[in-house]
Amino acid sequence: MVFRVLQLSDPHLSPARAYGVANFERMVATARRLAPDLVAVTGDLTLDDPDDGDDRAFAFECLQRLPRPWRVLPGNHDIGDTMPDPWMDQPVSAKRRHRWVEQWGPDWWVEEAEEWVIVGLDSLLFGSGLAAEEEQWEWLRGVVRATGGRPVAVFLHKPLCLWDLAEVEVSQRAVTPEGRRRFRAALGPAELRLVASGHVHQYRAWAADGITMIWAPSTAFVSRPAVPSAFDAAKIVGAVLYRFWPGGVSWELVRPDGIVDADVHRFSRGAWSLREAPLLPVGWLKSDQPEGRR
Repeated sequence: MVFRVLQLSDPHLSPARAYGVANFERMVATARRLAPDLVAVTGDLTLDDPDDGDDRAFAFECLQRLPRPWRVLPGNHDIGDTMPDPWMDQPVSAKRRHRWVEQWGPDWWVEEAEEWVIVGLDSLLFGSGLAAEEEQWEWLRGVVRATGGRPVAVFLHKPLCLWDLAEVEVSQRAVTPEGRRRFRAALGPAELRLVASGHVHQYRAWAADGITMIWAPSTAFVSRPAVPSAFDAAKIVGAVLYRFWPGGVSWELVRPDGIVDADVHRFSRGAWSLREAPLLPVGWLKSDQPEGRR
């Protein structure tokens, strides 16, 4: 038997600045056609501001159209960013995280996938010092004890690292070294085979210390596609389809017909944050968009 997981990431949904909505609707139609065993959405559900209630409500409404079962994880634009350099000076906080959990449910979870164990984690808690961080580590240790040596795949928002697990540089693009250390300590002897993340808006498949690392692209947009990636990754939009079976896992990039590799800088028109970008109300979208709103 094969267990299929479709990973969508970074849809950046907003009713007032609906830059990512058309692509997301194409992904919804594709998810329905593929009918995977699980849809995993790895964060940045909202456009840019974790304190924007309208964006949170709109993102929740949009995801209801995905085929079930689906699971979600928060991104830095959903509950705030990690220290020491949080985006727009909005660090992850107990209040922001609690608000997210009230709306979406648990921000860490586990799914059985044939002989695999698929774990979803809140990477914004890594090294945060919040009480919920300790709760997540304790929960993860319990999951590891129950795996019985089965292979483990971890889904989260921020990549575990940029190049290797021993790197010491702190970057907004990845989990901090301290967060990564705590993750590895909590994971202990688990047979970690795959780490699937989002956040970077690039598609990349590589390996670090024998662990397959997949960066899922954003469904919404990329940053400066004409500029080569610093990670030899593909600056495109799309999703990733995984197939888990007892002997291993495979993955492939999914790009529906009509999807657009939009450049976020064309949307922003020089604004530092998308929350300050020009308005594009969802009602202005062309009426011929698949599953579009009118």
